[in-house]
Order: sequence, then structure tokens, then C-alpha cells
Amino acid sequence: MKKSITLRDIFSPGGLIAQHLDAYEFRHEQLHMAHEVARAFMASEHLIVEAGTGVGKSFAYLIPAISLALKTEQPVVISTNTISLQEQLMTKDIPFLQRVLPRYFKAVLAKGRRNYLSRRRLQTLLAAERGLFDTQEEVEQVQDIVAWVKHTEDGSRAELPTQPFPQVWDKVASDRDNCLGRKCPTYDTCFYFNARREMREADLLVVNHHLLFSDLAIRKNNDGAGILPDYDYLIIDEAHHLEATATKHASLEFSNTQVKWLLDALYNERSEGGLAKQFNATELVVQVVEARRQANILFGDIIAEIGEASGDTLTKRIEKSNFINNVLDAPLADIERTLKRLSDDAQNDDDEQEITAHYRQCERLRDELDTLIRQTDPDYVYWAEISYSGKFSRILLNATPANVNKMLRDNLFTAKSSVVMTSATLATNRNFDYFKKRVGISGSRELLVDSPFDFKQQVEIHLPRSMPHPNKAEFTLAAIREIKRYLKMTDGKAFVLFTSYKMMDEVYDAVAPYLEQLGIDAFKQGGELSRTAMLQAFRENTNSVLFGTSTFWEGVDVRGEALSNVIIARLPFEVPTHPVMEARVKQIKERGGNEFFEFSLPEAILRLKQGFGRLIRTQTDKGIVVILDPRIKTGSYGKQFLASLPDCKIMTG
Repeated sequence: MKKSITLRDIFSPGGLIAQHLDAYEFRHEQLHMAHEVARAFMASEHLIVEAGTGVGKSFAYLIPAISLALKTEQPVVISTNTISLQEQLMTKDIPFLQRVLPRYFKAVLAKGRRNYLSRRRLQTLLAAERGLFDTQEEVEQVQDIVAWVKHTEDGSRAELPTQPFPQVWDKVASDRDNCLGRKCPTYDTCFYFNARREMREADLLVVNHHLLFSDLAIRKNNDGAGILPDYDYLIIDEAHHLEATATKHASLEFSNTQVKWLLDALYNERSEGGLAKQFNATELVVQVVEARRQANILFGDIIAEIGEASGDTLTKRIEKSNFINNVLDAPLADIERTLKRLSDDAQNDDDEQEITAHYRQCERLRDELDTLIRQTDPDYVYWAEISYSGKFSRILLNATPANVNKMLRDNLFTAKSSVVMTSATLATNRNFDYFKKRVGISGSRELLVDSPFDFKQQVEIHLPRSMPHPNKAEFTLAAIREIKRYLKMTDGKAFVLFTSYKMMDEVYDAVAPYLEQLGIDAFKQGGELSRTAMLQAFRENTNSVLFGTSTFWEGVDVRGEALSNVIIARLPFEVPTHPVMEARVKQIKERGGNEFFEFSLPEAILRLKQGFGRLIRTQTDKGIVVILDPRIKTGSYGKQFLASLPDCKIMTG
């Protein structure tokens, strides 16, 4: 970008954006954020920005990022949590800036390796592994992939007209363990390596949080060699998901599904296919049958120790090492040895790589199972989850770090020159103390950018009188009464948000017949419609009502009259029954802290802000937010909830 063009020249009335974007409105808040992002980059500082709805934060960080990338000739990485934000950046915001800014820049959407098809693995599948599939539908999906690969340029799973089953894609996906690199006959036309070459030429790299942490993990263990090109500057949008994504990536998982997939790939007893048949390895067939028998014993022992789920998911912490006998270790060790021998005797590189990939997968499963049973790391929480779905239970062992703040500090904030973290919901009670503690950052710059919307004119917060405490039995009946009243007042056009399926179901059953009498359609999460289909139906039917739980508190954008009322049944306090939450609360107690004010309250405030944020998406939106929980008025902490929301008219009648 030319030095003569400043951020003010770009954002100001009559500036570059205004000249090319109809109905553009200059926002001081957007320009302020852009200046702070540019300042953090130039000073190699970290920055935390809460940007209220309507600020236009994507332009506020994209333009300084483009300027920096062109000046330094190194990429800036932008990480998002949701596909919808990635699509907004790649199909709307970035193409617009490519048209209006004076210097060209290249932006690439980076995807994880297993999103890409491997031409060689597809050929191998067609030649030798048809027996891996149990159904005609799976075989037909392979034929669909064969037809698609003839004309696709991208080669990524998202481009397929119909998404195949996971077990089908698993057999054709590009895989680090099953890659010949430059020795592969399809290397020059490899979709994954073509994508890698594109990434190396990019000024902006758009990734999701999961790929970001996969890259950081590989760099940590491989002397800096990662999935992404080297970079020093990072923007994390939707940063309120940062801790949760880091936690998931630092966790270990071992499940009966993983074991089944590996053993079926080695020898599928039903179809008599798999690697053992492909290489005529009779010994491996016997070993797989034995491993399957011992796996059934192992998972049976886990159920006996944890308890059996009856319809719902059962989650329980495991607080003693060697809580079961690892009867699967010896059969997996036998399989490892056989696979090693088969690999050594392979006739060509292709066969050797195929066998080695299975060997490594077996080795990883064995190591992870050993770690989970022996519980070798005291900083981890060990827990099991058993859920019933259809004909079988899913049995999962998990090891999760109680805290990821040190990991983030060492591998992210210390490793990168500048990390900009932004979201509409990062601050609690107008400060970032809670967020900073959870992600392990100190010494960063901070910026609270309020929404440019006129909330006093656009929103009324209603706090109904005489509501019983949520822990009392009569609360649900009172909530039903108030929900009916407010839905009639706005002719539907509402989200009714809950913290539990149980209360949602009870309220829906009582309110839906009343809405039918009024001619108002009602949609409930978990019903016949998918989340996407339900949202589409809600948007199209202006007077409808949507009853939802956790996934509808954030990431849902309904503009205009269709959403004029958001009813929040209870303040979103999370009961710390999950093993990881229990461990975090326990740590606070052990050091003499107050788990309510240090954990439960700030988490609930952030959640309430997300629910509140569903209502006003544009400067012309208007409506009401109804909070039925009386603790927002009667609780000593209630003022902290209200202080964290925009300044609105509050109605207590």
C-alpha cells in the first residue's frame, strides 16, 4: 500500500471504501480499532479488542494486516472459529478490498490436510480395498468421488456435491502417515501439495482455530516445521473460543470407534477385506480377531467401572491410575510387530507406505491407551464418556489439561511477534482480567470498542416482576406465563433461549399449543429440522418463534423484523458437573480463591452477552430482550450482568 494513503483516507467519509460501497457509514469506532491493530503490529505487541456489534471489525483488522504483509513480505494469519466467518472473509470482505485497495494482495483459505483427496490413495482403494465397505451406498459414494475427481480443481471435501460417510473419506483423504512426498507418482498433481504451494505465496492466510493449533502442535514437536508457512503476526477473530479450542487440541482421546476403524482397516470379518487380505497376511487376520475380542473385554470393563448410559450421555471423572487392566496392549503390540515385518518385506514404495500408515496408527492408539490408563501427567484431568446412539454405545476415554494458559503463553504469545485477539464478547464487567487469566497472557494492549448502534433507542430490557427463584418448582410455571405474554406482545418474532433441554422441552410443550391458537409457528431445537433448516424457516416466517439451547446463544445472525424479541429464561450459569470444569473449580478452591466470582460469574456474563447479541445486528433493528431470572435484580452480582450489557432502557414492569 502506498505510504501516502492512511487509514483515515481508507475509512473516512468519501474515502476508498465509501467510494465503492453503497450505504457505507463512517464509524469512529472502526477507525479507532484499525489504528490500534496497526500500532500493535508496528510495535510487535499483543492486543485484545472487544468490538461491539456493528463496529465492522473485519475491515478494521484486515486493512492493517494487508499493509503489514505487503511491507514485510511475510504472511499474516487470520484465524476464525466458524465456517460462516471464513466464508464472509473469503467471499465478501477480502474480494471487496482486492478491488478497491491500490496494491494487489493474495489471500488463501488454508485447510487441514485431511480435507484434500489423495489421488494415489483413491487408486489404491479402487485396486485393492473394495472389501473394506459394508454397504452398497459406501461403494456408490466411492464412484461419486471417482467421477468428481475428473473435473475438480480444488480437490477438497467441501467441493463434493454430496458429502461421503467419514469411513469412506478416511480411505481417500490425504494423510501424513500415508504420503510418499516427492516419490509419489501423483506428486505434481497432488491437491494437498498444490494447496501448500498456494499458501507459500499468500499475503493473508485465513485458517480456522483447529488448523491454527494443529500447526502450533507440529511446530512444537518438529523444530519449527509446521503446516502453515512461517509467520510472526496473527489475528484471532472469535477469540472467545480460544481457550476451548486450545484445550481440545491438547487433549488425548481413545474410543471404541477408533479401535473399530483400525481393526476393520486391517481385517473386516464381515466383508473379508482389508490390509491382511490385500497382502495375504494370515497371521494378521488371527491377531485382529484376538484384538477385537480383547477390545470388547476392555470396553466392557470401562462400562462396568463407569456405569452404563441409558439414553443420555454419562460423563465421569477417573481419579485413580490403572483403573482397569489394559488387556488390549498385548494384541496391539502383536499387530505392530506384524505390520513392521510386512513393511520391511514390501515390494514397492506404495505398499510400504500403506502398511506403515497402519503401523503408526496402531502405535499411536497403543501409546494413548497406555497414557490414559496409567494417567502419567498430573496436570491433566482423566475422564470417561459413554453415550448410546442407535445400536451401540460410544465409549470414550479422555485426558484434558485443567488449564492451557501456560501452553498458550509458551507456544503462542512467546513465539509470535504480535497476536491480535478480537470478539464481541471478551470483557466481563468492562475489563479483560478473566479472559487474560484463562489464556495466559499478560502485558498486552487492551481496547474496548463499544457498538456504534443506539441501544437506548433500539432495545428495551424487560425484567418481569414477581418471578420466583429459578431453583423453586414454581419458576417454570411463572416462566411459561411470562413467555406467553411476551410472545403475544411481539406476535412471535422471537428466540426463547434456555440453559437446559429439560426446561426447554417443558416450556415448549406448554407454549406451542397457545402459539398455534395465535397462528404463530414454533420451532424447537432437536426436532425434525436441522439447525440450518430451522433458522431458514424462522427467517422466512416472520411471526415464528424458535426455542433453543446453547448453540443458539451465539453465532446466529437474523436481521430485521423477523427477530424482535429475545427471551432468556435463566441466567446462563454453568453447573460445574463436567470433569474438566470440576477440576478448574477445585484448583481455585485449593489456592483459596472464590470459584463463583473467579469462574462461574464471568462465564455466565460472557454467555449472557452472547445471547443478548442475537437481537441487534444492524442500525435499523429494534426489539426487546426479556430476562426472566430474578437474580439479575435480587442477586448481589446482578449489577455486573447489566453493567456488561450495552446501555439500554430497562423496564421492570
